[in-house]
Amino acid sequence: MTLDAALHAEIRALALDENRPLLVVDADEVMVHFAEHLTRWLEAQGWALRLTEYKLDGAIRHIETGEPPGALRLRELLDGFIDAETRNQLAVEGAADTLAALSRHTQVVVLTNVPARVRADRVANLAALGMGYPLLANSGPKGPALAALAGRVSAPVAFVDDSPLQIDSAARHAAGVRRIHFSGSEMLRAILPPVPRADHAVLSWEEIAGLLGA
Repeated sequence: MTLDAALHAEIRALALDENRPLLVVDADEVMVHFAEHLTRWLEAQGWALRLTEYKLDGAIRHIETGEPPGALRLRELLDGFIDAETRNQLAVEGAADTLAALSRHTQVVVLTNVPARVRADRVANLAALGMGYPLLANSGPKGPALAALAGRVSAPVAFVDDSPLQIDSAARHAAGVRRIHFSGSEMLRAILPPVPRADHAVLSWEEIAGLLGA
């Protein structure tokens, strides 16, 4: 899989110090909450989110009828949430303080799968929460982007993400990067599968601080 040319150019343009460690962090469920926020928003629209596995397909039902929304309505609901609430997502406990402490000796870059139309909203949201770090808007697997980032520095690189698929992508494309699996969502922790390709599986930003020397 090749890296999108525009994203590759953004990575090359980042002002990175090749001699400082680099921490690459996901946003949803790592820096800010998504599932719990989506649950509340859906309920206000008359829908319920009941996660039994790590995917949204089949997890959303109408509160009164119990019927699923169908593909078109599901897309409308998810797009509606993203458009309305990306700027309003709440911080995961410990994220801002730990990243601030780490940033004293580590470069922090946010690598997030966010639609281009709300990229500015995500940047504004994170900045308002005290996490205004350089942000790259990715699409799909993150391994190629992570490999390009790791190629910019000679110091150690670490990657934090809640998605088992993204941890696997990192292992395949950027094997030298330290992979930390973390979800700040208690709702998701209950249904996440094992992540064998993670170097570490942690339950808090405090643990991440311990691993990376904050």
